[in-house]
Amino acid sequence: MPKEEPPISLDQVFLLFEEGLRQAASSPGIQSYRPHASQQKFHESDSKEKLYMGGNRSGKTTGAIAEDVFWLTGNHPYREVPAPPIRGRIVAVDIEDGIKKIALPELAKWTPRSSLINDSWEDSYDKAARTLTLNNGSFVELMSYEQDVEKFAGVSRHFVHFDEEPPKDIYDECLMRLVDTDGSYWIAMTPLVELTWIQKAIYDPWKAGDNSIFVLLVNTEENPYISVEALDRLTRGLTEEERSARRAGTFVSHTGIIYSGSFSAQDFKEGGNVVPDILNFRFKEYIEGWGHFVCMDHGLVNPTVFLFCCFNGDNDTIIYDELYIHEGKRLVRDNALQYLQRLETLNLKPLYCVGDPSIQNRNAITGTSVQSEYQEHGVGIALGYNDVSAGIARTQNRFAQRKLFVSERCEWTLKEIANYRWDKFSSSKMMSRRNKKETPLKKDDHCMDALRYGVMSRPVLEGEQLLPVGNILNVAVAGPIEMDYELCFSSPQNSFDEVLGIEW
Repeated sequence: MPKEEPPISLDQVFLLFEEGLRQAASSPGIQSYRPHASQQKFHESDSKEKLYMGGNRSGKTTGAIAEDVFWLTGNHPYREVPAPPIRGRIVAVDIEDGIKKIALPELAKWTPRSSLINDSWEDSYDKAARTLTLNNGSFVELMSYEQDVEKFAGVSRHFVHFDEEPPKDIYDECLMRLVDTDGSYWIAMTPLVELTWIQKAIYDPWKAGDNSIFVLLVNTEENPYISVEALDRLTRGLTEEERSARRAGTFVSHTGIIYSGSFSAQDFKEGGNVVPDILNFRFKEYIEGWGHFVCMDHGLVNPTVFLFCCFNGDNDTIIYDELYIHEGKRLVRDNALQYLQRLETLNLKPLYCVGDPSIQNRNAITGTSVQSEYQEHGVGIALGYNDVSAGIARTQNRFAQRKLFVSERCEWTLKEIANYRWDKFSSSKMMSRRNKKETPLKKDDHCMDALRYGVMSRPVLEGEQLLPVGNILNVAVAGPIEMDYELCFSSPQNSFDEVLGIEW
């Protein structure tokens, strides 16, 4: 005969009730989640591509984790989702902070105890694999941007949640995991560092009317649990751009841009660095009255660029045309042919062409160099001065003093100037512990490299630092170049210019 359990006393009932309340308070589960208005819009969207861009404490992390839990449990109160078991992935900035201190506690907080294996977090979460498995068979793995991109391959997933902006290669690899399931992804981020690839790939298309993408912009002040007075106090010392990013979640458009503050995209008549297309304004006068040179950056699998420049006796310089060769892998002879054809079209005989000094390096097998190959095909190229910091500093100075101008015709050059930025560390943790990088990001910078070689080939202006090699006249060349020194460094006969005005 089974032993009878003693009756539960009233005190024990209250103790059990108190313990239940304590557990509910420490791990309330998704049932107690009450989204604010913007979070609800995020949940209601059935788009397969969602960007939740908000200020700090705007509720973006909580909203994104809640979306994860809705999918994993198969109980989404705002839209239909695939039936469990669901295979998910959360990717954060790093393991120590992004996963252990942010994503994991939020996941533990909002996952219902009844959905865990044996109602136990310990039985459901595999610390070694960093994977949470529910009793319905759904699972979500937690990864970080610190991991090699190869780690993000594998079997398909139903959803991917990116916490803060992912590196582009990791983003692309994760999206491949969604192909088989026609899955969804969402990004929850505060754009603190600079204008990013996400703006070009996701935000700008959405702003232009792409309805397949859902973008939510959330101000921290929209979070009803945040004190506006406290927010004002804590952001008082930030710059206007930093405050805008941290509170409104807007892109910081100029942070990290190398020529911000020196180059102006306004017309030269309004104090900017952009001039009209001089090829349409009696170019013959520029041929006869100005000195002309070309600067170039050679690429084998990357684009090859030639920039066509002219200057007057005061060393005011205009980049008036560009040849941007990017149709796949091309041989030196193909590049040389296109360049010579452009010279013929312009009816131009430049004083010199200057390029990347690395073109002098000889191939260990053939014994030839890129420089000698260009020479064989009729293009003599002088070796430029490749001190990157000095070249950037001098180019900044020329832009700032309105001594360097770019024609509106040069679309590639203008595009690169607007996006030429300093490199950054791969994680915010490294960024906070080290000085800012002082090297440019080596991506889409071919016109900028050519521009540096060109600027460094010109005589030093007053106030600029003298360098061991700062003038094309002191640089070894690939072949003989006929140079009219008087034309290079004497003032033009006419002081009035149709495009640039009487100041020239």
